[in-house]
Amino acid sequence: MFASKTAIAACALASLLLAVPAGAADSKKADPNKEQVRRLQQAQRKLEQEKNQLAQEKAVVEAERDAAREKAEGEAQRVAGLGRELGGLRKAKDDLAARLVQVESELKQAQEQVARLEGEGKRQQAALAAEKQQHTACVARNQEMHKAGLDIVERYRTKGCTDSVLQAEPFTGLKRVEIENAVEDMKERLDSQKIGS
Repeated sequence: MFASKTAIAACALASLLLAVPAGAADSKKADPNKEQVRRLQQAQRKLEQEKNQLAQEKAVVEAERDAAREKAEGEAQRVAGLGRELGGLRKAKDDLAARLVQVESELKQAQEQVARLEGEGKRQQAALAAEKQQHTACVARNQEMHKAGLDIVERYRTKGCTDSVLQAEPFTGLKRVEIENAVEDMKERLDSQKIGS
C-alpha cells in the first residue's frame, strides 16, 4: 500500500514537471509556472514526509509483528512444554491409579488373610482351652491312680503271714472274699480313671 501511494505520487510529480517546461516555452508567463512549481515542490515535500512517516509506521508495525511473532513462538514453546508436562502428569496419574488398584487388591488379600488367621487363632485358642481342660482332667486322674497304686502297695506291704494263711483257709474263705472285694474295689477305682470311661 505504501509503495503504491509513493508510485502514484512520483508519477504525478513527473508529469507535472514535464508539463511545466513545455508550458514555459509556449508562454512567457513566469509567475503562474513558478507558482505551479512551488506547489509541486510542496506536494513533493508532503509526499516525502508521508513516505517517511509511512516508513516509520511500517518499521513500528514490523517491530510489533516481530515481537508478536517472538511472543507467539515463546507461547507455542510454553504450550508445548505444558503439553509435555501434562502428558507426564497424566502418565503419573495413570501409574498411580494402577498402583492404587494393585495396593487395594493386596490390602484386600491381606485383610482376607488376617481374617483367616484370626479364625485359625480362635480355633487354636478353643483347641488349647480344650487341651487344658483335658490336661487338668488327666492330672486329676493320674493323682487318683497314684493314690490307688499307693493303697495297693501299702496293702501288699502290710500283708502278713496271718493274712496269707487266712486267704488260703479252705473252710470259710472269709479272708479270700475280703481280699477279692478289695481287689475289685481297686480295679473299679483304676477303671474309673481310665480315659474314655
